[in-house]
Amino acid sequence: ATVAANTPAAGETGTWTIISGSGATLSNANSPTATFTKGIDSTYVLEWTIAGLCGTSRDTLNLLFPAPAGTTCGQTINYAGESYPSVQIGIQCWFSKNLNVGTMINASNDQTQNGNIEKYCYNNNPVNCATYGGLYQWAEAVQYQNGASNSTSPSPAFTGNVRGICPTGWHLPSDVEYCTLTTFLDATVNCTVFNWSGTDAGGKMKSLSGLWFPPNNATNSSGFSALPGGYRATNGTSYDMVVNTYFWSSSESSSTIAISRLLGYLNSNIFRNL
Repeated sequence: ATVAANTPAAGETGTWTIISGSGATLSNANSPTATFTKGIDSTYVLEWTIAGLCGTSRDTLNLLFPAPAGTTCGQTINYAGESYPSVQIGIQCWFSKNLNVGTMINASNDQTQNGNIEKYCYNNNPVNCATYGGLYQWAEAVQYQNGASNSTSPSPAFTGNVRGICPTGWHLPSDVEYCTLTTFLDATVNCTVFNWSGTDAGGKMKSLSGLWFPPNNATNSSGFSALPGGYRATNGTSYDMVVNTYFWSSSESSSTIAISRLLGYLNSNIFRNL
């Protein structure tokens, strides 16, 4: 979109500020007719401020972009230059490919709330992102909604779906939604313990791509197609590629600990992880 605002008089300056909406850019934040490029959201609020010797004036601009057409489960979703197949598992619809969205930053740095999605690639190698998907800190994954950080719980607490870094119409799974998935695959999974449980839900979720270290007991009968992408530790070091994978949920157990799911190469079952 090309925005349009009053031109500052001599001795005045004008500045655009993106008040809400993620991942957008402006060709020139000081031009009244700048080009605005949307990010992952459909709605944005901008503010144009003119400042000079006589004071400051400002106005807001609301931008609404058409939302993408609805998706039938089983179709491929195009998002930020990548294509993601979807798969029906029970009553739920899941991506069957890891997200790889955002700009890669060095794993020695924390991801920050800066209006742009950031990702880590295992061992700082972009090839690993292309193969296994991006790695994210929890706060980045939920996109700092309701003030959430890696050490602060959202306030108010999350209710309903948390879109986070997902495309429009999709969201990060909650702990309860992972329970629905895994108990559909294996009725013996225990969703209340933080431990390995069940019999074969993990094997049913692991890809047959050949990327898992043996023995992996993978059948991928669910079509979930989980890959062993490892994780980025808080010290910035990458661990566990080809042997483990971890999936964030939008749910917390404390202000500094979020709940995830772990699949391991040695296990056919699944781990509810802290």
